[in-house]
Amino acid sequence: MGHILVREVLLFHFMKSDQDHRKTDSSKRIIRKNIQKARESQDYHFRLSASLIITDKLMGLDYYKASKEILAYYPFRSEIDTAIIIRKALKQKKKVILPKVNGKKLDLYYIEDLKNDLGPGSFDIMEPIPSKCTTASYKNIDIILVPGVGFDRGFNRLGYGGGFYDKLLEKLPAKTPRIALAFNVQLIEDIPVMVHDLKVDIIITEKEILVSGNNSENLIKK
Repeated sequence: MGHILVREVLLFHFMKSDQDHRKTDSSKRIIRKNIQKARESQDYHFRLSASLIITDKLMGLDYYKASKEILAYYPFRSEIDTAIIIRKALKQKKKVILPKVNGKKLDLYYIEDLKNDLGPGSFDIMEPIPSKCTTASYKNIDIILVPGVGFDRGFNRLGYGGGFYDKLLEKLPAKTPRIALAFNVQLIEDIPVMVHDLKVDIIITEKEILVSGNNSENLIKK
């Protein structure tokens, strides 16, 4: 009788957990769709102007100034134009790393030239061409620029649903600053999260910089 009761209790918790997971996933899909729609409604000139402001704010951080190796990402659709940051970082003689989708994970490569080192990859995003680039290590990354559809003031991140960056962030040392770049329309009050979802440390929009408590002493406000 005891074994039956335990089994029923475990089954109940499993079903409840599964229901919570599906509810969270459903909420994420709705929020993701709404934020993407709002982001894409912004015209090109605004996105460019805001991207320049965000670039300036990023490069005012002590974390950025002290960095030697940066894990960045190439812009996709209506995202912040990170190509501006990549070009400036390369001119500043910083080592820039970009990811390439390999199955269900991301491989990392150093890039030196946006025009020659990249080609169309998964999801039509420009990615490093392995034959032209050198493999990069997770160990030497000083800061990571984390893409996302949306973020909230609790430093939670809403990704695109593939889980690529959650896996990547798990491999990085906890001390590596995770910096999110986003338009202000991508910053909302609350994002539903699951246990495995990872937070960012700093969020930069064209209007403000949010810094988690552990990183506030390294922030230069501009």
